[in-house]
Amino acid sequence: MDMALPLMHFLLSLLLLPHGYNCFLLLFGALRYRVGGGRPIINHPMVTVQLPIYNERYVVSRLLRSVAELHWPRDKLEILVLDDSNDETSLIIDSEVARLRSEGLNIHVLRRRDRKGFKAGALQNALKHTHGKYIAIFDADFTPPPDFLERVVTHLEEDPRLGFVQARLGHLNRGYNGVTEMISLAIDGHFMVEQAGREAMSMVINFNGSGGVLRTEAVLDVGGWRPEMLTEDLDMSYRMRIRGWGSRYLRDVVVPGEVPINIVDFKNQQSRWAVGSLQCARRLLGDVWRSSHLTLGQKLESTLHLTNYLIFPLMMITIILLVLLLILNRAPSPLFQTPFSILFSIGALGASTLYSSTIILQDMSLKEKLPYLGLLAAVGVGLSAHLTISMMKGLLSKRLEFKTTPKYNIDEGGKRISKISKPIGRLPLPETVMTLLTIIGMILAVKNQILPVLSTLFIYLIGYSTVIYYSTSRQKIS
Repeated sequence: MDMALPLMHFLLSLLLLPHGYNCFLLLFGALRYRVGGGRPIINHPMVTVQLPIYNERYVVSRLLRSVAELHWPRDKLEILVLDDSNDETSLIIDSEVARLRSEGLNIHVLRRRDRKGFKAGALQNALKHTHGKYIAIFDADFTPPPDFLERVVTHLEEDPRLGFVQARLGHLNRGYNGVTEMISLAIDGHFMVEQAGREAMSMVINFNGSGGVLRTEAVLDVGGWRPEMLTEDLDMSYRMRIRGWGSRYLRDVVVPGEVPINIVDFKNQQSRWAVGSLQCARRLLGDVWRSSHLTLGQKLESTLHLTNYLIFPLMMITIILLVLLLILNRAPSPLFQTPFSILFSIGALGASTLYSSTIILQDMSLKEKLPYLGLLAAVGVGLSAHLTISMMKGLLSKRLEFKTTPKYNIDEGGKRISKISKPIGRLPLPETVMTLLTIIGMILAVKNQILPVLSTLFIYLIGYSTVIYYSTSRQKIS
């Protein structure tokens, strides 16, 4: 019994290592990333642009105007507005659509009786009304550049086995506040390094739900969108690859959109992604390992990809076990003994190396972005409590709800356009409990002279305290 808890703590910590070292592997791939621009299109195929909307009154006009400016022959462009709204957004859409129709645009609004299946349900319903060879999808807060279709569709035309092409998602409101700087950096890590690294090493990349173009034939071949999936984009990506369809990521094609402007919205967004990725892992990992279209390396990387959010419950459980060891005055885990400490320290540097490289790859000043890199590290640790509980609820719930992230129509310079009030957040219970637990652990570590664990406990204390601070700070939007 004396060794049971230390051994459990060590083994669970060991499960974090592959994800840490995978960051170095993806960075190696990202540095080798090379994708050409494709040849100009002569015979333009029919493209359907699908715009899933739910109560997006502040940003829907901007989206429609951006889509209307896409460089593509009018007789080869079909725009479907998938409106599930139950507020004044529908009136705004009707007004904008009427104006665009009068200008000769082939645009239609599709409305359903209910929101069954949420975004995935809307996309599945739209397939019945889709006439394009390709489907471009943009969420409400994105503003595709005019040449988007010209730069993306060419790749699908050149390679008939590509199921989809994904562009990089940029940020309209990076400079709005410290939180948006931090979230932008987090998203950049995915697009500048993770997606580019997987593309360069021929691993499975994922469609990101917006800023991409899918081949209609491929969507139908895998059975369309599954309405029960929270992260329908990740689900679609892997089902296509399992069926033998390819994919491509274009790092140089950027589609800017809004990121959450506060920690509360970011936590909710991350909860949906965490639960959705876990749902995909449960549904797809068996098919991944049985697929004859994937190599062993692709299967291993896909496993790390689909289980990436499991690092958060692993982090939370290991810190709870560590404090429990201190309460029982048990011997510390081998994790804090050389050479294991070196092994884990290198693994722990994986994420920070990845995000630091993200800054450098974009020719940004590492010195200027360092505070946001530190904030990202703190929030990354601090989110472990909230995401663990969300994932537990997701596992136990039979019905998962798709919560949209609020958007506020904020431009590239961080200018506040919409006048919106945001109430102060409540004291988050999970982070509060974990903060108290880490403080107790630090006191016991000093009392029992088990000093090597202090640095780990301090990192978690900073993380949980940071999330509490930003969750309860009054958000000024207007």
